[in-house]
Amino acid sequence: MREGIQGSSFELNHICIAMSKNLLDESLSIIWANDYFYQLLGLKREEKYNLKDLYNHLEDYEKMKASLMDAVKNNKQMLEYDTCLSINNGQSIWMRMTVTIIKTQEKVEISIVYTQIDDIMHEKETLYQLKEERKRNFEWLMSEYEGNVYLSDMDTYELLYLNKTAYETLKATKEQVIGRKCYEVIQGRTSPCPFCTNHILKEDESYNWEFYNPTLERTFMIKNRQINWEGHRTRIELSHDMYSAEYKLSKKDQEREAILKSIPGGLARLDTRDFSTILWYNEKFLELIGYTAEQFENELQSQCRYIQEDDLKRALVIAQTLTKTGDNAVFEVKMNRRDGEERILTVTLCYLSAEDSWDGIPSYYSVGLDVTEARREEERQRQALEDAYQIAKIANSAKTDFLSSMSHDIRTPMNAIVGMASIAQAHINFPEKVSDCLHKIKISSRHLLSLINEVLDMSKIESGKIDLMLEDVNLPELIDDVSDMCRALIDEKQQDFSIVIGRIKHEKVVADGDRLKQIFMNLISNAVKYTPRGGQISLVINELDSLILDKGRFEFKFYDNGIGMSEDFLPHIFEPFSRAEDTRINKIQGTGLGMAITENIVNMMNGTIEVESQLGKGTIFTVSIPLQLQLEEEENEEKLVGQSVLVVDDDQIVCESAVMLINELGMRGEWVLSGMEALERVTHAHNIDKGYFAVIIDWKMPDMDGLETVKAIREKMDENVPIIIVSAYDLSDIEEEFTRAGADAFITKPLFKSKILHVLSLFCTNEILNSKEDILREHYSDICGSRILLVEDNELNREIAEELLSMKGVLVESAANGEEALKMYNTSPEYYYTAILMDIQMPVMNGYEATKHIRQLKREDVKSIPIIALTANVFFDDIIQAQRAGMNDHIAKPIDIDNLTSILEKYI
Repeated sequence: MREGIQGSSFELNHICIAMSKNLLDESLSIIWANDYFYQLLGLKREEKYNLKDLYNHLEDYEKMKASLMDAVKNNKQMLEYDTCLSINNGQSIWMRMTVTIIKTQEKVEISIVYTQIDDIMHEKETLYQLKEERKRNFEWLMSEYEGNVYLSDMDTYELLYLNKTAYETLKATKEQVIGRKCYEVIQGRTSPCPFCTNHILKEDESYNWEFYNPTLERTFMIKNRQINWEGHRTRIELSHDMYSAEYKLSKKDQEREAILKSIPGGLARLDTRDFSTILWYNEKFLELIGYTAEQFENELQSQCRYIQEDDLKRALVIAQTLTKTGDNAVFEVKMNRRDGEERILTVTLCYLSAEDSWDGIPSYYSVGLDVTEARREEERQRQALEDAYQIAKIANSAKTDFLSSMSHDIRTPMNAIVGMASIAQAHINFPEKVSDCLHKIKISSRHLLSLINEVLDMSKIESGKIDLMLEDVNLPELIDDVSDMCRALIDEKQQDFSIVIGRIKHEKVVADGDRLKQIFMNLISNAVKYTPRGGQISLVINELDSLILDKGRFEFKFYDNGIGMSEDFLPHIFEPFSRAEDTRINKIQGTGLGMAITENIVNMMNGTIEVESQLGKGTIFTVSIPLQLQLEEEENEEKLVGQSVLVVDDDQIVCESAVMLINELGMRGEWVLSGMEALERVTHAHNIDKGYFAVIIDWKMPDMDGLETVKAIREKMDENVPIIIVSAYDLSDIEEEFTRAGADAFITKPLFKSKILHVLSLFCTNEILNSKEDILREHYSDICGSRILLVEDNELNREIAEELLSMKGVLVESAANGEEALKMYNTSPEYYYTAILMDIQMPVMNGYEATKHIRQLKREDVKSIPIIALTANVFFDDIIQAQRAGMNDHIAKPIDIDNLTSILEKYI
């Protein structure tokens, strides 16, 4: 340890940084310093020093000491201070002291690191001197100015400076006016002038105006501007009174400018004797035709040849008529500028006879106005009106198409909602059945809500675009949701619907889940519509090889054995309103928009959609879409590796797919096509002491169904081999009967790898949540115990939100508007609230204003507290506006408690 300390001291003594350790006593005694400290300040190590003696000025030391004691009192650990210290040779050196405060039980010590900042302070001094020199020069210029100059503070109205002329005008001395209010001295008022221009002054331009001062009894021509004068926001005023030569010259300039401005174009005098020569012109005339004076006289010989020949002839006829009638004329001509550019002019001609002319030459005085841009604008507007008419037709058609398609698309989730509600009502005394129905109603209502949002977002309809909103998507959950929503329609027509999972390596992707779901819903609902009662529909999902590391290419094939389509109609399948001419579908409701919408979404996802069909045999839609992968470690259960599983299903494709997934999990899968074969295979394996780890049995099979197979295996076998029932149908009606027969678990089709892994893993562990603590952890999320300020003006919405949050163990305090919320938050202790849920449209003060006010409060927690918009405004522009107001995120109404919990957990 001693060697370590000596080594550290050696290093500190040899680095070129001055350091010292001081006692926190009256003079800050130095108890240790490194060699560079003594070298830099010219001190002797063998003598004792204190920091107080190193100061040239005692008051500087006292200021530094006061700052240090204040830091100690407030438990600050570090302090930085710039100061000037004396060197042993009598000179001074500027140092930046970085002080570290070290508290122990016995005493308080400070460590100081000294950085020499002479160069920085010298630069500051140089800048200060430069600033002072500029100020002196500016004062000299103002003192030499012929007119009046005064400077006044724009906030206090106090006069800061007047030049000699201004003192003479006011008949006052410097002592009489400096520091007094400008309105008192100049205007003789007791309060600020109502016509004061302070509020419109800028630093980058002057404000010119004229004013009669009744106190001084004269009119002033005034220039004002805002400047910075010795740290003051200052008004500078330059003025000339009505008796000065400058004032009179300025007035003449104003008159001349007014005359010139009254002539909006090029002015010229045309010789009537040849109707061609320009006798006189102004500067704007040359600008108009694009010539210099020399070019016009040498190249055009001062003739009107810049006007196009046909228009020049027409103008000549008009001019000759005017010489007889004496009238004026206005007409348009086309001209060519020197650079060849064609322009359109409106020309006025006013005839003046030789008798009335000052030089005896009859002439026309003409003004030419360039109206090219106006005519082009008229043409643009005409074309814009034409385009707008066409766009309006397209937009109107798009609205009709979209809304018509909604009448078709809305029916699918509505059927699911109505059907599940009827089932729940019929099983009101069976909580599990009702809970399952409510879950499916919730899924369908979400889809219905997403459709309604599209109807409300009129900008999407009018532009023909639908924005993709990327999110994390779990494919098994998405497919289950689609299956649940379609189940009511499929059951109504007693159709057989199966989903086959092929080779899927990645089940979690990044995509627009709602749009992906919409593709599936459109294709499956169309298959249901055009497949007869009792027909077959299937969806086969595969993940194809991808050349891009973090991208997967997924293929979704939709099969049906419905009525099919003719080869002639296939090229038109994706056109809006297109429907095949077939008497069998005349009574089937639809607009022919579903496929057009589906193709559009697929294209937006950079995917492809293809169709194969034969009349009377059915149709196959193939959708291929590249999807961003959520790269996560593949889940696995080591205890399952090497275990054997038997799959029993009458569909060979399902068997092969399930066995492939089981093998990918490191297990050994086998399959049979009937219950009888399963019984024989299980018995044989048991007899040779190679029993199966688990048996997966389909519910509905011919001859010997799943229930009979379970009973037979349990009667035949003594050992309790796990039996898992799988089905594409609702299992709630038969779950109790299967459990009594000996089934251990249930799983729904389609069989994703994650589903199989999850259910098989249940038989690898005996861990159960028994304790109260575990139960609470399962029931409540990470937001349990949080205190949230809920801002909602609608009493019913507020009650719903309070109840949903309370169910998650959240403490809720409510406000009825933004002003009330602002007051509650401002009067609460810091970090009292964990988050704020803020409605947008509220009386008194809306959510945007309330958020801005909260973010501007002088509190430590205003920057960190999550403020989340709770609103029905869920479009892209509304989200951006919420973010600009200072909100962290948004939650759409109606409230989805899972989504609300997820967002709150992200910020809490």
